Amino acid sequence: MKPITAHLVLCLIFIMVITGCAPKTGTEQVNTPALTAAFDGTTPTLAADKISITPTPTKIVTGPTMVIKTLEGTSIPPIVLTQATPEDTATLEPTVDEKYFPNALIQILAPGSMSQLASPFTVQASVFPGADGLVSMQLFGEDGRLIHDQLLKLSTAESGWSNLVEEISFEIPSAGESAMLVVTTTDEFGRRITQAVTQIFLMQIGKSDINAFDFIKQPYIVKSFKDEAVIKGGVVHVAGFAHSYNSNPIIIELLTESGGVMETQIVKLPRGSENLNYVPFSADIPYDVGISTPVRMTIRQRSLLLPNIDNALASWTLTLKP
Repeated sequence: MKPITAHLVLCLIFIMVITGCAPKTGTEQVNTPALTAAFDGTTPTLAADKISITPTPTKIVTGPTMVIKTLEGTSIPPIVLTQATPEDTATLEPTVDEKYFPNALIQILAPGSMSQLASPFTVQASVFPGADGLVSMQLFGEDGRLIHDQLLKLSTAESGWSNLVEEISFEIPSAGESAMLVVTTTDEFGRRITQAVTQIFLMQIGKSDINAFDFIKQPYIVKSFKDEAVIKGGVVHVAGFAHSYNSNPIIIELLTESGGVMETQIVKLPRGSENLNYVPFSADIPYDVGISTPVRMTIRQRSLLLPNIDNALASWTLTLKP
């Protein structure tokens, strides 16, 4: 038994010597720098890290840029872009040269719009009177009742103009209310030639606070023909510029000498017209006459406070022929 034991011990020692050398050699091969570098170069994770350093900023920049180009170039733009550029924007650009537009035939110089007035107050205006030098001045309450009504005969200068200075006294049932001051001229047939209106605020007590006038030019300018023009062909083409006092459309009418309405045309102005001094407009008014017929064409716009009262009116005399 002893010899066998001795042999086993020797065998174990020999095996331990051999195995002790083998791990040492393998460890050196695995930990060599050359093998480590080769292994790192083939690792997908490291390769991705290298790519992300350079291309990633490019993707961040080009992504939004492509989206913006697509939105701007598409035939169906976002709603925000559509609302920011409505169809009538170009029409509303303040490109009208109004420098040489004439003043209105009735210019209410005082009180100005939205003046707060106690009784009495003074009206000052520059007026080109109508037939027989007559001018009508009225004051309407916010409920449409007639507070003051006066027909004035004015003396005129050689130019035909007159200065109107008149005091108005009033009584109102409430502490205060909105009102409309209306000045009108008419021709020999009783048709309105021109009309000017100022919205004011009446007070039972207190001190008047008078605003200055803000717009005294002719409210409607016609470029397609002149006053006393002769029109043929069955259509009156009206083109020009309008001063809009509110969002209501303008109304164009042909009035006969008897006061009858021959034709009426309603013309809607572009959105936001009331924010500009003038906007262009045009209309074609058909007519049917058998003989030469004199008419007065009027352009007017109704007020928002009292729809039965026109904020402004201007007119032209025409002769209609077949």
